[in-house]
Amino acid sequence: MPARQHSRLPRPSWDDLSTRAELSTAHLRVLETVETAHRPLRAAEVAQMLGLHHNTVREHLEALVSAGFVSAAAQPTGRRGRPALAYTAVAPDPGEVLDSYLALLDAIAQTLGSVEDARRLAHEIGRRWAHEAALDDAASTTTDSDSAQADPTQLLRRLLPALSRMGFAPDPSKDTLVLRACPLVTGTRVPHEMVCHMHEGFLNEALAGVASRDEPQEPGERPHLELTPLLPDGCHLRWQRG
Repeated sequence: MPARQHSRLPRPSWDDLSTRAELSTAHLRVLETVETAHRPLRAAEVAQMLGLHHNTVREHLEALVSAGFVSAAAQPTGRRGRPALAYTAVAPDPGEVLDSYLALLDAIAQTLGSVEDARRLAHEIGRRWAHEAALDDAASTTTDSDSAQADPTQLLRRLLPALSRMGFAPDPSKDTLVLRACPLVTGTRVPHEMVCHMHEGFLNEALAGVASRDEPQEPGERPHLELTPLLPDGCHLRWQRG
């Protein structure tokens, strides 16, 4: 079970990331320009980069400062008069946050892959993950039209809503489920093989939870999904029996 938030702990980064989604398109363009510069920028520089009026950009920057996404600091110009303000992004960038934790996951997977019986351990991690995420419960809701003797296609379709929410873009085709997207794939990184085995254990635990509610299975007859990861069109999950 997730630990309760302690009053002395840092605030969740999710608060910053979710607030970012509420930014207007104009504010987001300005923020991304400041982030990708990797150095403090003056309003005039941002305006030139975006082809916008200086005063318009300054208003956007002031709004971003108020929202906590950007900080402003005086930057000496070497000339008389009021020093210019230079703006720096201070809120987390979702892509950089994701890359940081994918690097951590890769380190865990590489360590796991170096031990004996690594695949079995990866499957066990996946099964525990499924219980923590309660995917089997989310996927096991039945309707009056559900068959008491659910076939493989029906069982696979019962996983679709939860997998969609997790970012996998599942696409069912007969006894195969193709995951067209992966939340752990970025422009520069693909998951380690052991991570794919964790997903396999995760999905099989979820599927077993769905199947057991429809039709109790003998241990040797539990439904099983066999994963073929990282194909050109996605990861393939094929139905197996036993």
